[in-house]
Amino acid sequence: MRPSLIPFQTHCFTDNLKSPGIESETSGSGVSERCGKFIKQGLNQSEKNTIVDTHNMLRNKVALGEEKRGRPGPQPNAANMMKLSWDGELATFAQLWVEQCTYGHDLCRDSERFQVGQNIHIGSKSIYLPGNLTDNILSFYNEVENFDSRNLDPFRFNDKSGHYSQLVWAETYLVGCGYVIFQVNVWTKYVLVCNYGSAGNYEGASVYKVGRPGSGCERGTGQDTYYKGLCT
Repeated sequence: MRPSLIPFQTHCFTDNLKSPGIESETSGSGVSERCGKFIKQGLNQSEKNTIVDTHNMLRNKVALGEEKRGRPGPQPNAANMMKLSWDGELATFAQLWVEQCTYGHDLCRDSERFQVGQNIHIGSKSIYLPGNLTDNILSFYNEVENFDSRNLDPFRFNDKSGHYSQLVWAETYLVGCGYVIFQVNVWTKYVLVCNYGSAGNYEGASVYKVGRPGSGCERGTGQDTYYKGLCT
């Protein structure tokens, strides 16, 4: 099943750990009865590392000008793309939301620090198999096939490539995700929610600045020693 996305809009912020986007029918634990029987809730450190590394590998690929796909492609080099790091707050709210099993977007996901973007992957199988987080993230990225490289700056939103544009949004520098596997009747459901700070997909803004990788890093940052296309 293809991932789900809505364009960015203004959302609310709560000081409470439990997001106001979570429906009142949930129990004190914040977990919805819609989820059926949980097989897995949350991510271990190795899985968090996989998520961050996969995002950075793909961002680096684009920044170095190695992505040839697009409509049209190829995708040009990026001068100012940030390296992503894991963020606990983004992950906490992503996990709270994914445990609602609503399959939609959390409209109250923003932080006091910034507005938050969100990508969601939903999968379903008739038999249980371990989830593959790398493949889930690649499903976001592979929307590059539908991305018009002429719409980098100024950005024009396309719902067929919005997951990709959020994933490679240059000024995004934090990611935090939530994950569940659960069973409803004969179906095993897999849901990954990734929150991004600060948010991308702003109409009229810049996905990234085209230029030599690292040449446009913001003041106080510089070219990463491992991911040569990214700023850190």
